[in-house]
Amino acid sequence: MKLTSLHLFRLRKLAIFVDACIVVNAYTLASLVLFARWAPLQYYEELLIFLPVAVIVHCGINLKFGLYREVGRYVGLGQAMKTIKAVSISTALLLIAGLIVMSSSHLHALVMIPIGGAIVFILMVGVRFYPRIFYERSLREVESTQNLLVVGAGSAGETIIRSIQNDRQLAMNVVALIDDNLELKGLEIHGVPIYSPTERIPEIAAEKEIDEIIIAIPSASLFQFQRIWQICQRTGLPTKTLRPLQSLHAGKVGINQIRDIEIEDLLGRQPVQTDYSQISDFISGKVVLVSGAGGSIGSELVMQISHHNPSQIILVDQDESALYNIHEKLRGNNFYKFRMWVADVRSADKMERIFGILKPNLVFHAAAYKHVPLMELQADEAVINNVQGTLNIARCAGNSGAECFVNISTDKAVEPANVMGATKNLSERIVTELGALHPDTKYCSVRFGNVLGSRGSVVPIFREQILKGGPVTITHPEMSRYFMLISEAVDLVLQAAAFPDGNVVYVLEMGQPVRIIDLANQMISLLKTHESIEVIFTGLRPGEKLHEQLIDKYETREETNHPMIYRMLYPQAQWTRKQILQDLPMLFDKANDHNCESIKIYLQDWVPSYTPFDMSLAGTLENGNEPGFKPLLMTENVADAVNSHARRRDDNVDESGPVDDI
Repeated sequence: MKLTSLHLFRLRKLAIFVDACIVVNAYTLASLVLFARWAPLQYYEELLIFLPVAVIVHCGINLKFGLYREVGRYVGLGQAMKTIKAVSISTALLLIAGLIVMSSSHLHALVMIPIGGAIVFILMVGVRFYPRIFYERSLREVESTQNLLVVGAGSAGETIIRSIQNDRQLAMNVVALIDDNLELKGLEIHGVPIYSPTERIPEIAAEKEIDEIIIAIPSASLFQFQRIWQICQRTGLPTKTLRPLQSLHAGKVGINQIRDIEIEDLLGRQPVQTDYSQISDFISGKVVLVSGAGGSIGSELVMQISHHNPSQIILVDQDESALYNIHEKLRGNNFYKFRMWVADVRSADKMERIFGILKPNLVFHAAAYKHVPLMELQADEAVINNVQGTLNIARCAGNSGAECFVNISTDKAVEPANVMGATKNLSERIVTELGALHPDTKYCSVRFGNVLGSRGSVVPIFREQILKGGPVTITHPEMSRYFMLISEAVDLVLQAAAFPDGNVVYVLEMGQPVRIIDLANQMISLLKTHESIEVIFTGLRPGEKLHEQLIDKYETREETNHPMIYRMLYPQAQWTRKQILQDLPMLFDKANDHNCESIKIYLQDWVPSYTPFDMSLAGTLENGNEPGFKPLLMTENVADAVNSHARRRDDNVDESGPVDDI
């Protein structure tokens, strides 16, 4: 401690000595410049008396303002302001003293002292800021291990540069900015030159020996971001971004928001414009029940609903581990107004008990079996869970007087080629029919495509395969799917649920479908863990379609108040409510008897657009619609096909078709 105090004392004495030298030289310089040729000798005699006084005044005021307690490398605007005040007061005091002491020439004192004070200020600020400038510039350049190129010369780019320059712990140095705004070419931000246009990224990266690129354009459109990313890819350098995966909150852009580019950045769209006030009015103060609350969609529904001040959220799921996980997330967000029920929607008695006790106002039904190939094998389970489960919970909602029931549906329900899609199609119709029976409850279904990054989806499977060095397995080279962010989908589900219309099927705007092979190639380019990743086509899985649709041949779509939500319109119905509700018990009997073939026949009768999957196509690289297809894998039945794919997984060649989430 003594050593530290002694060291500080020596530093303070040195700082005072330097300031004393500055004062003497500043006022002497001012005198020589102004009066060297015509000032009387008496003036210089008086100057010799004035200089010690000036040293005492300046150093004393500096001590009073604490200018000798600052650590040089951390000097900032606050210290500069202190210096201005100290020098101003000192100069004013000296001006008064000069008028008294320098009796030979009051004019000399009046002119010399303010000029000398200005020189003192300039030199004192320079001396104090030199350690910081040296540390942040010269020393940083010596220690820096990474040269950065920032794409985007807007506020985000400026923030990144300032953050890096101010953080002495970062071994980084922004050496260039690049922007498409040609008016900025040749200018600088915090000493960093701006180049233009972005097509020069590879050239600038090579010229400046860049180690990493940061795309700092959070508001870039998907097209702009994809274009810039593709240019950056030509450099072969790591590329990161500030682009938000959902909404961008003002003031949140900074060095801590820099992250790796994810596949969602290249497939997602601009943040959804959501009327949160309408959603809050819809949810606030209500008891909300979410079935399948532990799943990908269900858990996101729960988290977003918790932000809109519900009186209570009821979490229903048969997976107790998934329920506990969402329990932990809610508590981590300081939300405690929820109850958990380990329950199966297939149990009508349990659903009636939950609804009878808790009387939920709003019901979001996200519980469903989603895996297409497995449901082809287990058609009975698909019917019991997706159809009977939907009927149970939707009927309870109407009987208990719920205000709204929302059924989460899927694009696989459109002209389905598999049991899973057919059961979801039937669940949409059940919800519509129950809406007619319970006019006081607003029933609706919301249909959308695949969600990125959900449990069991293609993105985490591809990521794992790529990180292992491949191969990446894809069922078919022409396979395509619609993709959407989970948060984006749930935003739109809540927005649709808040609409006043009842007894409606909504479909979300999904953009353009994405080929799975393109998705795989983009992920390989992003991860770059191996120079060469093999892609293997394994053939269609049972129940799989090459392309999904959002509207079937019996439907037309109508715009709503939201540009990404459409209402489905139907022609004169080809079925009656009485037939569906009366005949469903026969379907459930077939499911309870595990008669899967009969189930498919019944589904064909009730879902006119359903075409059962031709099992001879399982494991082929054709869709069977064109003659002369060549099988990749011959199987005798569905079980053989699925078992064959299981054996491939055991051989470390995972079957990874498109995501089957809903």
